[in-house]
Amino acid sequence: MKKIQSSIILCFVTLLTLQTTVNAQYVLTEADQQYTLYNYNKAIDLYQRAYQKKATLHAAERLAACYENQQNYIEAERWFATASAMPNSNPVNTLYYAQALQSNAKYAEAKLQYSKYSAQNKELTEQQKNIWLRSCDSAIHWMKNPTEITINNEKHLNSAQSDWGATKNDNNVVFASDRNIVGKNKQTAHRPFLKFDGAKTPNRNVYGWTGNGYFRQYSQNGSDSVKIVSIKTGTAYHVGPPSFTTDGKTMYFTLTKIPEDAVYEKVKGAKDKVATVNVQIYSSTNGTEWSSPTPFKYNHAKEFSLGDPFVTADGKRLYFSSDMPGGKGGMDLYVCEKIAGGDWGLPVNLKEINTEGNERSPAVDEAGNFYFSSDGSVGMGGLDIYSATIVAGKIGEPKNLGYPTNSPQDDFAFNKITKDAGYLSSNRTGGLGDDDIYSFTLTTPKKISYIDPVLLNKEIRIENIYYDFDKWNIRPDAALELDKLVQILKENPTIWIVLGSHTDSRGDDAYNQRLSQNRANSAVEYIINRGIDKNRITAKGYGETRLLNRCSNGVKCSIAEHQLNRRTEFTIVKQ
Repeated sequence: MKKIQSSIILCFVTLLTLQTTVNAQYVLTEADQQYTLYNYNKAIDLYQRAYQKKATLHAAERLAACYENQQNYIEAERWFATASAMPNSNPVNTLYYAQALQSNAKYAEAKLQYSKYSAQNKELTEQQKNIWLRSCDSAIHWMKNPTEITINNEKHLNSAQSDWGATKNDNNVVFASDRNIVGKNKQTAHRPFLKFDGAKTPNRNVYGWTGNGYFRQYSQNGSDSVKIVSIKTGTAYHVGPPSFTTDGKTMYFTLTKIPEDAVYEKVKGAKDKVATVNVQIYSSTNGTEWSSPTPFKYNHAKEFSLGDPFVTADGKRLYFSSDMPGGKGGMDLYVCEKIAGGDWGLPVNLKEINTEGNERSPAVDEAGNFYFSSDGSVGMGGLDIYSATIVAGKIGEPKNLGYPTNSPQDDFAFNKITKDAGYLSSNRTGGLGDDDIYSFTLTTPKKISYIDPVLLNKEIRIENIYYDFDKWNIRPDAALELDKLVQILKENPTIWIVLGSHTDSRGDDAYNQRLSQNRANSAVEYIINRGIDKNRITAKGYGETRLLNRCSNGVKCSIAEHQLNRRTEFTIVKQ
């Protein structure tokens, strides 16, 4: 009887386990469909249910991605931490975890995760690694040394949802908002695309990515209430913020329309065919009312996005962002110039400032200074705002505007209305909703400095210094790099540095500690012999205590892997 009872119980447990697995898989499939359609609100609920039934890496990764896309960085950090620690996790989860930590201003922890990912990814360039680490160090420095600028949340303009892209037209402040839907859902308001279910048109009231309404233009005149801008756009979906010509009679903005010839394709995870609908640029003129929008000459709604239009005061240049083919990264910045007949010339890629990341929200002030946002350069996290001068049509070297113009989250749509005041948008901590509109007022400019010599007058890249096995003499390749540092120290007499030397794991631990100190001393001596005050340099030997990869004691590694750990790294500790 006990055997029979045991068999019945075993059978019941097996069936229950099987049923749970099947149910979890069904919920996961439904979640994947919503994820594919960018319906992140629905996907989050389904992935959480699936994870509760069965804790899978896939569900954890997707939850993290959903929260990251909705800019809920606290939850994104939690789920990327979970995913990166699970068995068979892809190393890229470590990178995403680092980025989430950075967005939450946890810079020291972010550096550890960036270093961990760098050791996991052998194809990663030293340049990219340096950008990540310098970003964390620079953010800490900027927050300790804020610039002379006053930032205020424009509470009379903002809502519990997303409000961004403020500009002026006469006495009206005009911006974009998705405020009409009750509820507060973290989201990405300035994404360049939508994806819809081909079986039916999208919900005309709710945007699945965020759970909020679609974007519309709003305006406020003085102390009047915020009102929707009356314009016959011909779309029930997104309408972006405008950029006006000087006379206020023409505006450029973005629309999201479903083309009549939209191509619907089968996408894995979706029950029905879907079509990707890209944001495009339109213009409208104002007589007695705003005219029906005219599409920009270079729109290709089925192929790529065009967004963030900005027309210069003279109306001769139109800057915008796009992911069109031939770019350098995700979203690149382009400019078109007016040609004979009033038409727009071909788009020109702004190669001087575009990166492998995303560049957004271009703008030019009355003095000819160029502003934009990027997540591909040294910054505090997410999109940071940068400035550059324009001389003879050429854009100079971009400079990060520092803190508090920038924050660990997304900062964009920087727009000077007067010489020293204007608006910017940000989803920084402490806002009323998702993206908020902030006003800024500049006071006495303050020099922005990086915790890296890259912005100290010249672009000088400092590489790590490597040594031969069991040696501490300065190799010719190392001498070249040390000479660069000598030049920086001569040109910037207030800089103090620490040279930290590291060994690989081969040999006795105590011996390696002495060897690393000898190597650090050797590098310092080289620099002092070239005329640098010894009080400005400190030598520090770390031995094998800070390995960059898996090659610890007893682990079999290649010569190249051991070589990576034999290095001297420079840290600027005072400027």
